[in-house]
Amino acid sequence: MSSNVVSLQGRRQTLQQERDHQRKEKKVEELQQRFAQALPDKPKPVRAYLNKKRAQKKPR
Repeated sequence: MSSNVVSLQGRRQTLQQERDHQRKEKKVEELQQRFAQALPDKPKPVRAYLNKKRAQKKPR
């Protein structure tokens, strides 16, 4: 076999992983935009939001 022959199953899996990754990246970008609009005064609004939620769950 030649070195440039790729199995369909392997390629299909690779393409699916790439699509999933792109979909997740798009979601992350949308969330970042939403947080930036909602909390424009914070430099890292997503991290601040998650830290606040985490602090609410763990009473100290």
